[in-house]
Amino acid sequence: MKLDDTHRRMIDLLRQDGRLSVNALAEQLGISRSNAYQRFERLIQAGIITGFRADIDPRAVGLGISALVFVTLEQARWTEFREALAEVEELEYFAVTTGQHDAMLLVRAADVAGIHGLVSLRLAQWPSIKSTETVFLMDEASTLAALPTAPAQASAASEEFDGQVAGMTRFIRARHGGAQE
Repeated sequence: MKLDDTHRRMIDLLRQDGRLSVNALAEQLGISRSNAYQRFERLIQAGIITGFRADIDPRAVGLGISALVFVTLEQARWTEFREALAEVEELEYFAVTTGQHDAMLLVRAADVAGIHGLVSLRLAQWPSIKSTETVFLMDEASTLAALPTAPAQASAASEEFDGQVAGMTRFIRARHGGAQE
C-alpha cells in the first residue's frame, strides 16, 4: 500500500491517541468521514496498523523495577529460545540485536528480587542461552519516532559521515597524541 500525506497524518494522529473516533480523524485531517473510514480500514487491512493498546505506568500497577537483559544464545537453538519467550510473564519487549549479544529483553517486576529470580534461576536453566548481561533501568522516557514524509530511500553503504562509513554499528576510537587511529 502506498501511503500519501493524509495516511501519514492519520497514522501520526492515531499514534498520539489511538482512541480518536473516525469523525475526529476526518475533522482533523480535513476529509470526509467516509474517506477517513476507508483510509482507516485500508491501513488495518494492509497491516500498517497492527493493533491498539493502553499504555500504562508500570509502577502504578506494581512493576517497580525494569531491566534490559542482553542474551547470548546457542546459535542452533533460536527456535527453542523464541518459543520459550512466551513463558516469560515479565517480558514486555524483545528484539534480536547485532553486536556482542544476540537478543535484548525488556523485563519488569515488582522488585530486584523478581528480576534476579527471572535471570539467575529461570533463564539460566534454558539450554538455548549461553550467557546474559542485566542492566537495571534508572529512569525511562518514551517518544514516538517521526514518520518519514516520503518513502525511505536506502543510502549507499559507502556513504560517509564525519569520516565514518554509514551503517557501522560500533565505533572504537583511540587517541594517541591527538591523532585518531
